[in-house]
Amino acid sequence: MSDELDPLDDFDDFDDDLDLTLYADQPELLQEVTTQVIEVVETGLRINGVFHLALTGGTLGSDLTRALVAHWNANPDKYQGLHIWWSDERFVERSSSEQNSAPTLNTVTNQNVAIHTLLASDEVAHIGVAVDDYLAQLGENFMDLTILGLGPDGHVASLFPSAAHIDRLEKVIAITDSPKPPAIRATFTMSMINTSTLIWIIAAGASKAEAVTKIIEGDLSIPASYVRAADHTRLIVDTDAFFTE
Repeated sequence: MSDELDPLDDFDDFDDDLDLTLYADQPELLQEVTTQVIEVVETGLRINGVFHLALTGGTLGSDLTRALVAHWNANPDKYQGLHIWWSDERFVERSSSEQNSAPTLNTVTNQNVAIHTLLASDEVAHIGVAVDDYLAQLGENFMDLTILGLGPDGHVASLFPSAAHIDRLEKVIAITDSPKPPAIRATFTMSMINTSTLIWIIAAGASKAEAVTKIIEGDLSIPASYVRAADHTRLIVDTDAFFTE
């Protein structure tokens, strides 16, 4: 696994390290990314015996999670050593559909897959307790692959413009005033995100086009432009999200 990185180091040549992949539409993107995640995970497990995968929320991220869950469940004798995390989570009741982990709860039947979730608001009284528990689950582990959704405002995880906490070096922090509800969340910091061996930012739809353009241009006004994996960073978009003018 990678050592912690300073999220502000060496951004002058960032665009040289960014691998852009373009698909025709959202269904094609979802199908291809699902296949590629499976290939990367299986290769990592074959080589190392363990793989840490951070998933994301949002419509596209949740659709990807559901597709992966269906595959894991269809192969019950595989995926020993696979650990699933989320780069951010909403501090809501366990039954809430607002949880990014909701597509996996009570749906993953493959007992080889280890699911790591943030404690919910009906399980502990304070977000700080939930963050401490998530940190304890993480231990010394970092992600082999982090998949990030992209907000129209350029946010990733729960790191928003003007509230990206770029200088925080902890792995996970509490957010109590998120500009997007629900207000209380936990999130990987940019430092933690950037320790991932691989990072794939996925985006589909015209509403993401401005943010995608800013990433490509290296515009540091948005948090997504600070994302850089330890080994390889990909920006994976459909044509509607790709700025062509």
